[in-house]
Amino acid sequence: MSCSLTLYKPSDFMRKTAAGEMDLERSLQAVHDLAEAAGFHRDSHILIDVRETQSTISHIEQMRLAMEFGNYRHLFHNKIAILIPPTSERIEKANLMQRCMEAEGFEMKVFLSFEHAIDWFSEVTPLDETT
Repeated sequence: MSCSLTLYKPSDFMRKTAAGEMDLERSLQAVHDLAEAAGFHRDSHILIDVRETQSTISHIEQMRLAMEFGNYRHLFHNKIAILIPPTSERIEKANLMQRCMEAEGFEMKVFLSFEHAIDWFSEVTPLDETT
């Protein structure tokens, strides 16, 4: 089965200061920009590859970003996959972000491999015939 995929670079939605720390205010604005782009690609899944980035985001900042995504939930219509490096710290942070995003109504999943993310995008979800 074919699926449409839109790939965003981390710099498209996460902003850092010159010191390499997350700039939350600029990142919140970038969420708006990503949501706008997602609205133009309604038939596309979104793959965010952060495997080659460093994460300085705090748990509170993750929750704030997820809440900001939630403000634009109506513009996101498909799956969001996040590719991360296989370190325990990044897995823990990514799993928290996934839970935050799911609480905001997103279908998001964390992956360590590109291939597994693509497989997930390609899965067919059966329709619920009782509704």
